[in-house]
Formats: sequence, C-alpha cells, structure tokens
Amino acid sequence: MANPAEPTSHRLSQTQAGPDTLTYSNCPVPNALLTALSSGILRQRDIALDILSGQQGAVHFTYDQPAYTRFGGEIPPLVSEGLRAPGRTRLLGITPVLGRGGYYVRADSPIREPADLAGRRVGVSASATRILRRELGNYLELDPWRQTLVALGTWEARALLHTLAAGGLSVDDIELVRIESPGVDVPPERLQAASSLKGADLFPDVAGQQAAILEQDRAEALFAWLPWAAELETRIGARPVLDLGLDARNAYASVWTVSSALVESRPGVVQRLVDAAVDAGLWARQHGDEVAALHAANLGVSEAAIRKGFGADFNQHLVPRLDVDALALLERTQQFLLDHKLLLEPVPLDAWAAPEFLNNSLQRQSARKIA
Repeated sequence: MANPAEPTSHRLSQTQAGPDTLTYSNCPVPNALLTALSSGILRQRDIALDILSGQQGAVHFTYDQPAYTRFGGEIPPLVSEGLRAPGRTRLLGITPVLGRGGYYVRADSPIREPADLAGRRVGVSASATRILRRELGNYLELDPWRQTLVALGTWEARALLHTLAAGGLSVDDIELVRIESPGVDVPPERLQAASSLKGADLFPDVAGQQAAILEQDRAEALFAWLPWAAELETRIGARPVLDLGLDARNAYASVWTVSSALVESRPGVVQRLVDAAVDAGLWARQHGDEVAALHAANLGVSEAAIRKGFGADFNQHLVPRLDVDALALLERTQQFLLDHKLLLEPVPLDAWAAPEFLNNSLQRQSARKIA
C-alpha cells in the first residue's frame, strides 16, 4: 500500500475571531477528547479540531504534523516512538479499556470452550499471522503505514494466545486462516476514499463483514471486540469461545498523544486542550446517554452496542490518567511488542509522558471543589 498523502495545510492557527485549530484523529475507543469535541466543551476552551481525511491517513501512524493530537490504541504511538521517530510526540494521558471481546463462533458451532478449537480453522489477519508464526520478514524495512499495520496484529495475536492457553493449546494446534480483519486490514482504495478517519467512515458494517465470514464457513472462529463484538452478537447470535473482557490481562491502554512541537511552542494551547478533556471526562459521568450517543455516531454503530462493547459504565472512566497502574498497562503491551520483535528497544514511558498538563488540570479541579 502506498503511503497516503500527508496534510500540508492543517497547521495551528488562530485569528482574533476564531479558536486555535489542531488536526486530530481517534481510534474506535472511548475517550475524553472525542467527548470534549462533540459536547462543545472544547469550543468553550477556544480550541477547534480538524479531523484527518483518508488521504491524510498516514499521519495517524507517523505523527508527522506539528499541531496534531491523537487518542487511540497504544500500538501505533509505541511503534512510532520506539522504531521511527523518538521524541516526535508526548504522552498526555491514558484511558484503560477492558471491553467486550474474544474469538467468536456461530450460534450453532460445536466449539463451546477453548479446548474445542483444536484442529479448527481460526480466522486472523495477515498481520496477526506474521506475529503468531514469528515470521516478520521485512517488517523493519516497511514504510510507516505498512509497518504499523503489521504491529496492529498484536490485538488479535495476544487475544488468541490467551484463548488457546485457557484450553491448554498452542498455535500449532489450530489452522490459521487469513481473513480481512477490521482495524488492521484497510484496503488502499477504501482509505483514499474515506472522508475522515472516523470509524463510521473507515470501517462500515464491520459486524456484517464478520457475520458473512462465519456464515459462509470461511473460518470457524474469528476475533471481534468492543462495539463490533456486541453488534456481531446481535446480528447472528455469535458467541465468544472465551469472554476475554472478564480477564484483566486483555485490557489495553488507549493513549492520548500530542505533537512535541506543540508542547514546546504553544504549551498554553496544550494546557487548554487537556483542561477540556478533563472537564469532558467529569461531565460524562452525569451524561451517560449523551456520551453513548456521540461515540455511536463516531463509529457508526448503535448506542446499545456502545454500552455493551465498552461497558455499561464506561462514561464513568473517561478522565485521562497517568498513574502507576495506567502506565503499567501500557508497559505490558510494550513488553508484548518487545517479546515479538515488533520493538527493538523499549520506549522510556516516564520520559515520554508530559504529566504537568494533566496534573495542572486535576489540581484545578481539586481547587474548584474546595472553593
């Protein structure tokens, strides 16, 4: 896949009549930045966000933009910081996520528990196959877009290893079948045509695609998670062989990054950005229906799928964190990347983080409560 064109016009801007404008993108995960944007709280802080288009999609993985902020999965920023461009971004916060997920089978499948996967055809992306078979090939020489897509196979691979281990199995006990996996496989024509990097534009009808794979018997089990897993359950009654959402080992750290150039040149803008996200996370605790609706619109799924996929109380946990437990969650994913040669050296998480912004926002909130 050729690299999509990178943006040239979206730069930090401010006029006397308008707010500061940053470029942004987000993954299909619960986050305070999207909440701040869609609720209008960000506008109250005189900040506007301009979402990347599909043609600008490379920035979602390269971060090569001086006024850019991204909230999403931890793997792309870790690969960027650890392999390609150390210091290009700063870590503003973490949102731990443990949602619905697992390897799903049809309602009528004889596969009832992990041990039943022995000898079965399990659908995974080409990226996950490379990781599971430890056949990375030219991974280190790939362009940033393709390289990151390979690393994104981690989610499927780690989930499969946990599922197999619960049944006393290994990868050698199953047949890996290549399928297109949403979130990993993005055909170039779809990316180029996407009006934005919103899940609704980039990954339309994920449940329908996965249902077809199972119903047409192209694979007997496949990985689904978050609202897409919830929709797959509703669509065809699919069920997980093992509900990975009940095991904390399957939690991951959705991370919030910002361009280092922006931290250095306009720290006041970054502070207002973080203030808005903290305010939005607190606002979300009392506005569950609104938060579910705005996340549903962003992903193009139902509100019921949002609540089931993210967890009924996900709106209670959107304030970004940089505490020891959140960083430990990020470190666990990083160790998986290191163990599977997707990273060669660890990213120094303490040095990567810029906790002063979040600390200032939380202290402001504490002072407000006391007053």
